[in-house]
Amino acid sequence: MENLTSAAKTTIIVVFAIYTLFQFFYSFLSRQAMKKGAGSGDFLSQFYTGGSSGVLVTAMMVSAGVAGAGVFMGVPGYTYTFGAIWMVCCFFSLCTNFMVLGLIGKRVGIVARRTKSNTFVELFMNRYENSKVFGALSCLVVLFFLGAFAVSTITGGGRIFQILTGADYRIGLAIFTALVVVAALTGGVKGVASAIVIQGIVMTISVIVLFIMGVGATPGYTAPIQELMQTNTDWFVPKGIGTAISFAFLWGYTTFTMPHVTMSTLTYKDTKTLHNAIKVGAIVVAAWLLCLNGLCFTVKYLFPEGSLATPDLGIPTLAVSVMPPWAAGLVLAGVCGAVQSSVGGMIVSLAGTLVGDLYKNIIDPKVDEDKLKKLNTAGIVVVALVVFLFACNPPPLLASLITYATGGMTVAFFHTVLLGLVRKRAN
Repeated sequence: MENLTSAAKTTIIVVFAIYTLFQFFYSFLSRQAMKKGAGSGDFLSQFYTGGSSGVLVTAMMVSAGVAGAGVFMGVPGYTYTFGAIWMVCCFFSLCTNFMVLGLIGKRVGIVARRTKSNTFVELFMNRYENSKVFGALSCLVVLFFLGAFAVSTITGGGRIFQILTGADYRIGLAIFTALVVVAALTGGVKGVASAIVIQGIVMTISVIVLFIMGVGATPGYTAPIQELMQTNTDWFVPKGIGTAISFAFLWGYTTFTMPHVTMSTLTYKDTKTLHNAIKVGAIVVAAWLLCLNGLCFTVKYLFPEGSLATPDLGIPTLAVSVMPPWAAGLVLAGVCGAVQSSVGGMIVSLAGTLVGDLYKNIIDPKVDEDKLKKLNTAGIVVVALVVFLFACNPPPLLASLITYATGGMTVAFFHTVLLGLVRKRAN
């Protein structure tokens, strides 16, 4: 934001702050509603699954859970650096809602409700003969790889704050981490899920407006592409086709191996809600991908090599460059809100692995609910702090860490989930 005036910077930050405060208030109201509706001994179920939800909540939980910082910054940064083929790979994310809600959503819901499972690992343990060894190994995989995914996502939030304030990345990261912790503690999955509907709507409108204004800042949509083809021909030449195909498979077809995404299937109210959520989610993700990936050409055209602090900042930099300050603040707030909901869901899931799986199911099955509440609060704070510390020195490109994390979860859980849901002898 070096080229912006002081007044413009102030306007962007104020709009962002107002939006964030509104989200916290809404999350707090959701938590109060959760407390009133929770029955005795039902804390973990309410906090980690959020109860029954409608079409928009279910669709947005899955969409934002997968998209996170990857679609908004990671893939555009990867495309900017390595070529247009990575943008094509990202379009396989259109399969996300079908793979999560359509392929396994109903079965996960049935199995989880029958076994009273509240977390990803607990679902496995109940399905695989309550093996504590299997449960402990699953916990370690979730903590390591989902933790890495959370690091990549929270890094995206820190970089947005870096754009907003012009301050050091670590300062922005600390502020964003604090916001995520407050949101997670005040709302749990219910708060995250309720707020994500507003954030998803704002995000969708924002990216459409950004696409229109971004293209308007150039001689047109096709002219920059034609110029790039003449001046940067190699950028359009596909390289490493085999690797690109594997990435497409990873980003599109194996998303149900992510614990926070799969457990969001427990939020749907009934089968009709599930089916409609698949349709709505596909439309929302399509809008995000078409607009954000479509802007990869614009970013490459407007910001030559070396002009960005890091390639991941292409889309946020475009927003503050071509939009009025108030609109840029709203767009960045929408992006940050989606990222915040995504990483909030991950932190709640990681805390559930520590408290609900490792401690309650393996170490102390007779623990009382009051102690669980205290441990849950401590678990969220500790997980967020660890994620923050690892995110202080992020890789140059978010997509690299995202791919590492999703690849690890795919190797561990792809066959485990499918066998657990379709093979009767699994338990």
